[in-house]
Amino acid sequence: MPPTPDADTDDNGTDQPRIDPGTQPGTAASGDDASTEPDTAEAEGKSVSEPFPPHGTLTLRALRWAGLLGAIVLAATALMLRRELKDPSSLIPSKVSVLTSCMIVGGVLVWPCLTLRGKKGPILTTVMITVMAALGATMSASLTLAWWDTYQETGFSVLFLLALAGAALSTTLFLNVVPLLHYLRMRSTAVGNSDPDDPSRWAPLQRKTGEKTNKGFPRHERIRVPRRTRAYLAALVIAPALTLGSAVAGTWALVNPVHHVIAKAPADSSLAPPTSLAPKASWSKEISSTKLTTAAGAGGPILLTDDGIMALNPTDGSVLWSYNRKHMTYAPAGWNSDRGELVTSPDGKYVAARVQLPTFIASPQGENAAITLVFDALTGRIVVEHQGSGGYLQLTDSAVLDDDTAISLTDGSQMWTLPESADAPYSGPAGHSSFLLRMSEDRSTKDASSNSMKSAVNITVCPQNNPSAKVEVQHVLSDPPFESDRTDYLLSVFINGWAARYTGEVDSSGNPVAETISLDALAKVNGADSTTFPLGATSGINAEASRVSGSIVTYPVISRDADLLYPAENSRAATVFDPVTRTVTPVSQDRSLASARTGIVETPAEDGSSSAALVIRPGDGSPGTAIPITPGSTYQPSQKLTDTKNAPAQPLTPQGVNPESRTKAVRTPGAVVAILNATDTLYTSCGVDSDHQDQTCRSTYRIFGITGGQK
Repeated sequence: MPPTPDADTDDNGTDQPRIDPGTQPGTAASGDDASTEPDTAEAEGKSVSEPFPPHGTLTLRALRWAGLLGAIVLAATALMLRRELKDPSSLIPSKVSVLTSCMIVGGVLVWPCLTLRGKKGPILTTVMITVMAALGATMSASLTLAWWDTYQETGFSVLFLLALAGAALSTTLFLNVVPLLHYLRMRSTAVGNSDPDDPSRWAPLQRKTGEKTNKGFPRHERIRVPRRTRAYLAALVIAPALTLGSAVAGTWALVNPVHHVIAKAPADSSLAPPTSLAPKASWSKEISSTKLTTAAGAGGPILLTDDGIMALNPTDGSVLWSYNRKHMTYAPAGWNSDRGELVTSPDGKYVAARVQLPTFIASPQGENAAITLVFDALTGRIVVEHQGSGGYLQLTDSAVLDDDTAISLTDGSQMWTLPESADAPYSGPAGHSSFLLRMSEDRSTKDASSNSMKSAVNITVCPQNNPSAKVEVQHVLSDPPFESDRTDYLLSVFINGWAARYTGEVDSSGNPVAETISLDALAKVNGADSTTFPLGATSGINAEASRVSGSIVTYPVISRDADLLYPAENSRAATVFDPVTRTVTPVSQDRSLASARTGIVETPAEDGSSSAALVIRPGDGSPGTAIPITPGSTYQPSQKLTDTKNAPAQPLTPQGVNPESRTKAVRTPGAVVAILNATDTLYTSCGVDSDHQDQTCRSTYRIFGITGGQK
């Protein structure tokens, strides 16, 4: 800190330096007698009663140091924070550059006026101060607004902008005080620029004693400043840097986009997914979001909205834990997805999501950088937070494979890194203790010797603790390519650590036969359960139905020349394998969500009117669930809500036919969750953002919990 005292100290607490009467020009040796010495002050053009230094001089000199110190400290802080940004100039408003140029040019032009011209009136000084204050305040306000706008759009608090705003204010203080000090000097024609008694000089201030040196020059001595005044001036010097620095630090500590609420007690992990459907919903709640993703955790449903993640109690719909990260973009879990996703572990005890890093954040991963967050699904506690390149994401029961890096969920340590980035086009639950490393087309399915379609992929798996122990597995069931021009047909799912594969055998009609087996057994994990369950003849796996039901659902045998876009009514599901109960059930006997059809149908009333209801109709023909939709509670009238031909088809319909269905149902432990989009399924624009991209309107989602089941 620069030295604020300009002289020796005494014990007085006045703001004015103490002057020794015995050495004051124009003062007698005795304080009671009139001075007979010539009045040197008047000879020098000063008033006898005018104090030295003038009132406020020491305060202004301290404020000059304060502005300089604050500008240096905050500019250095901004430079350090700048290293975290890839392109910081893109965040600074263009007007700030213009204002900075004006301040620099103005300072260059004004400086000669301050140092070269003679005595001036207060008008020019007032103009200088007003202009500089206006420029500095506008610059600081622009930077602060840029920080707020960036925070509102991305959820990231860019402290670099606030540090720049603080540096601008400190610089403005410095540039305002300098003209005032020069004005004090120019009030007297006897004081030259940089003279010892010049208030604007940087060196300690001195006063004339009225005596001459041996060379005939006026003798000067340092003024004495009271101790309390010195403390006051020292506090004044550090005040701007301390205040503005504290504001930046306080913003870092208090303005946090994350609001994380951990469960008071772990969720009940003993609940089993319903094996049948209750006639009505037990609870309901509404959520506003542009999109809604639902996953099944070990303790119940877990939702991903625009604002964050929340886990619900399956018995009453209350929130067990939540992680809100406002204004964030939740990144997809893989290159073949364009929306935020939740990925659960096979046992459902962990759930992962990705937060997309803004493009202005400097990252070794480049533009695709994202933060992967892995939560304990029962409590909401974060167990892993890892920054990666946003590749594919897989979870086992005790590890996560984030692109090419495996991390332990037990202690967060890095287990290993693949020599090349994992290129399996799959994100989701892997095996209980094994990962997928490769996935490719099974070309043997193109064999035209059979009239039955056969959809399969080849995969490479490995134990999670030994990526070098790779095992090639062929003929794993995949989703049939329902469109001839689709390139993402290499789609397979693995439910609760189980996979479905063709056995290489055929039935009596020559159709390929499949079975289920655990991925750990395929990866040759020590102690893995190698039990298999027959699935019968099939043409592939219904990935969407399998995902939402938590069961492996296979298609029936489909002819190669069948209309895949619009297959026959009963050709979307054939067999259901429930990993929880380890039972294989034909669709005709299944009462769960696996083979059910979800949608909206018209329901007539006794008075001849009609309304709509959200229904879930199991494959065994039982009544299932019907949830009435109150007229007027949806964006569109009930007549426009009903499915085609009043026949619900989700989730068995292929994704390519109706990817944005108004209804959806997901089977979770303790409840089946039915979801209704009460607004509109179209992407209606609600304006544009700062990058001139359309912003999607929020929809109102009604969530219904269906607990229990039919007796």
